[in-house]
Amino acid sequence: MSSFFLLSPGRHFLWSPDHGSDIVASISALAERLEVRCGTVSAIGALMYATLGFYDQGAHEYRTIEINRPVEIANLTGNVTIRDGRPFLHAHATLADSKGEVMGGHLIRGTVFAAEVHLRELIGAAPVRSHDPTTDLFLWRDGD
Repeated sequence: MSSFFLLSPGRHFLWSPDHGSDIVASISALAERLEVRCGTVSAIGALMYATLGFYDQGAHEYRTIEINRPVEIANLTGNVTIRDGRPFLHAHATLADSKGEVMGGHLIRGTVFAAEVHLRELIGAAPVRSHDPTTDLFLWRDGD
């Protein structure tokens, strides 16, 4: 049976991660510092390098796509929930190169050139990620 969560809007944060930082680790650290247990994230900007993932449903593992050149963040969207007792960012990104060609997938890491992040907190009984044996992923389950 699927889980359903009724949450209310909380605080909003606008933030620019440091040049050269990893955008995924930085957003996760920000959520932890601000004690955001649940929220949504969006971002725009540019990355110097990035790693995207594609989940191979048959093998139950992520395949990585290394991007070793500058790209624009055409879209980054995701959520923050709890995994292993800490805020965990799950984000997907669409990235565009200098020719306008796009790549997308699960954002594993990205080295920030410049970025602007909007973190929106959600208040209530937040979902907690736990292992799902069918997919071998950590999916939302009832938390607090």
